[in-house]
Amino acid sequence: MLEWTDHDVDGLLVREARDPTVTERGRVLMVPGAMHGWWAYERWMPVFAEAGWTPLAMSLSNHTGSRSLPDAEFLAYTPGDYAAEVRTVLLTLFPDLDPDLRPPVLLGHSMGGLVTQLVAEAYVPYALVLVSTVGPGQLGPTRVEGFPADRPVAYGREEIQEMWFRHISEEDLDHLMGRLTPESPAVLNRLRNGTVTIDPSTIRCPVLAVGPENDRAPVHDIRTVAKLLGATPVLVPNTGHDMMLELPGLPAASTITAWLNTLTPAGI
Repeated sequence: MLEWTDHDVDGLLVREARDPTVTERGRVLMVPGAMHGWWAYERWMPVFAEAGWTPLAMSLSNHTGSRSLPDAEFLAYTPGDYAAEVRTVLLTLFPDLDPDLRPPVLLGHSMGGLVTQLVAEAYVPYALVLVSTVGPGQLGPTRVEGFPADRPVAYGREEIQEMWFRHISEEDLDHLMGRLTPESPAVLNRLRNGTVTIDPSTIRCPVLAVGPENDRAPVHDIRTVAKLLGATPVLVPNTGHDMMLELPGLPAASTITAWLNTLTPAGI
């Protein structure tokens, strides 16, 4: 049975799941994509915990369970601001690592993938796992048009179903719509216009890039991102952009933990 623990890091919710019956191999800090909270990884967390990779899924500011920002501040928020929040969590929860433990793995989905790339430029995680990620700006813009800067961005139900999913029931979609949080327009505009660049030479850890065979969200092709970052690409069939929330995407969690196991000896 999993043990769940909530951490409050400067107003940011970080939810941890641990299997006390399993020898821990390492920890994985999971960063969600735009409009999502920690719950984006709810289905995957037991898979990681049972494999010995203790998951800690966070919610960024203005998202589920985390601090609320003043309207003007949130409207001007950028991916770099989210990266600063991830760094705060890393420095707070893992300030002085036990010499027998490794630094945590960073795992990011969509927008969270680009945020973790920003973090990995200066912080060396044990590994970097990118799921349906937004690629660095040097790969070019994904959309030309921008969102109005004076209000948070929310997508409609039909748009979400088309962009993010291959298989989702009406009941699950209803549940999702009740959990999504409007996003900062400045964040989304910078994701789309190609102005957030990464220096691949600064990322000094193994990288795994996981994505659906055909992603309908406005992100770069996962194979292109993998090539730029020198990553191992993994294509997941029969899934959409939000594969963590689809049953056909559940095996991808096991694929990731199996890859992590190739990087670490057993019994740690």
